[in-house]
Amino acid sequence: MATIKTFFILFLVAYIGIVLYLYLTQKSKIFNFDIVPKKEPKVLKNCPKCKEVKLKVRNGFLDGVYLDNSSKKLIIYFGGNSDDATDFIEIIKDIKGYDAVAFNYRGNGLSKGIPSENALYRDALSIYDKFAKDKEVYVVGRSLGSGVATYLTSKREVKKLLLITPYDSIENVAKEKYPIFPISILLKYKFNSKNFIEKVKAPIVIFMVKDDKTVSNKRTNNLIKHIKSKYTLKIFEHTTHADILSDKTFIKELKTVISD
Repeated sequence: MATIKTFFILFLVAYIGIVLYLYLTQKSKIFNFDIVPKKEPKVLKNCPKCKEVKLKVRNGFLDGVYLDNSSKKLIIYFGGNSDDATDFIEIIKDIKGYDAVAFNYRGNGLSKGIPSENALYRDALSIYDKFAKDKEVYVVGRSLGSGVATYLTSKREVKKLLLITPYDSIENVAKEKYPIFPISILLKYKFNSKNFIEKVKAPIVIFMVKDDKTVSNKRTNNLIKHIKSKYTLKIFEHTTHADILSDKTFIKELKTVISD
């Protein structure tokens, strides 16, 4: 009896310890911004039409890259939680007839400020309002950025929304990863994309990695169930969540979708 009681106490202590760990580290897990070097974006070295841009936002500023082709069409990109978003410009810089802009989130790279779900949403609106005047806008979001992109598209006029490895909510992603813990209570940043995507009127293209180990296909498929507008699903088998942006098949398809 004493052994069972001791085991239960040890289990309870360990459980509470993990709960506290998850609560205290959630910000660094969701906004994993220590990987991107705090230096000039690499794409500026071999992109003559690219320029570094800075945008003042509430309690901070954003650092990014603008590809200027003097076009009336604009691509706005939102990256994943460990991406240098400006690297996306390198992927699409040879697409004719489009301007493009990508900013690192506050606290990431050279951008300054404290990240949060609401701050990223506000910053996305600021980016659109600054650069999208009189332009046909294409919004692209990857992983964490798919939630930001979906929010923006639910609030502003957009020609097309492209989502790379998206989720229905970060809350549901976390519940899958930590099924025995009270995620709904612990999690501050829920990024409920499924609630925003219902309000999107623009056509949507979903790029999904088959058997994605980071954002499961179940999470992407549940997001799709909430789409009210026209959508297309494209599935890639020979890449991963982390490597999709360097996959040649994906890059070719992405360029085709943007150019259509």
